[in-house]
Amino acid sequence: MDIKQITEQGTILKIISGSYMYGTNTPNSDKDYIGICIPTKDYIIGMHRFEQLEERTNPSNSDKKNSKADNYYTCYSLSKFIKLAYDNNPNILEVLFAPKESIVYCDNLGKHLLEHRKLFVSKRAYYKFMGYAIAQKRKLITKQSEGLRAKIVEKHGYDTKYASHLIRLLYFGIEILRTGELIFPTEHRRYLIQIKNGEWSLSQIIGKAAYLENYLDESLKSSSLPEHPNLEEINRLQINLIESFWHK
Repeated sequence: MDIKQITEQGTILKIISGSYMYGTNTPNSDKDYIGICIPTKDYIIGMHRFEQLEERTNPSNSDKKNSKADNYYTCYSLSKFIKLAYDNNPNILEVLFAPKESIVYCDNLGKHLLEHRKLFVSKRAYYKFMGYAIAQKRKLITKQSEGLRAKIVEKHGYDTKYASHLIRLLYFGIEILRTGELIFPTEHRRYLIQIKNGEWSLSQIIGKAAYLENYLDESLKSSSLPEHPNLEEINRLQINLIESFWHK
């Protein structure tokens, strides 16, 4: 059985992520999907290894701009997904809080995983969301964009993608530290759309980011989340999901 078949037959959850989940999509937005699958025994207790499968209709090295006809799909093995969720990876935590409208496919095992989303949320989120945000700010300030993105920099004076990611990550980090969850579509979508459209100046974005970074610092201090996720409970969850899938 090849990797494609393994992901198709082993999928327990698939969502539409990115702008369609945030509520910031436009009529021309491409679609991003994230899935979780449980591989066969050969790929978990055998010698074979599988972590994730990526499929793009428009290759990453293409000079063609993504359109509404394009999509990007990443399917993670359950063990890889849970490892990233344990680390509070921003892109992965979002999946656990996907609203019903964003769920493309979910079986009983996928539902069981979502019901245990709170197991993963911890103060680690601060370091991950802040780290990802700083990386976006660095790209924004140094204007590293190339190809099609360079034209956007020329037009607006900065890359609107990096800018919107920067502000979004800070907002989401604050939200999860203060509430322990993420709500979609995000209540901040109006600001994020404005930034994507180049309606803010670079100085406004840097100023807003500085304010949100301070707010994120304060959110960490006042957060009631645990310092780390409960490793033993998450370990039991992973074993239970895999054994249930194989039994099924």
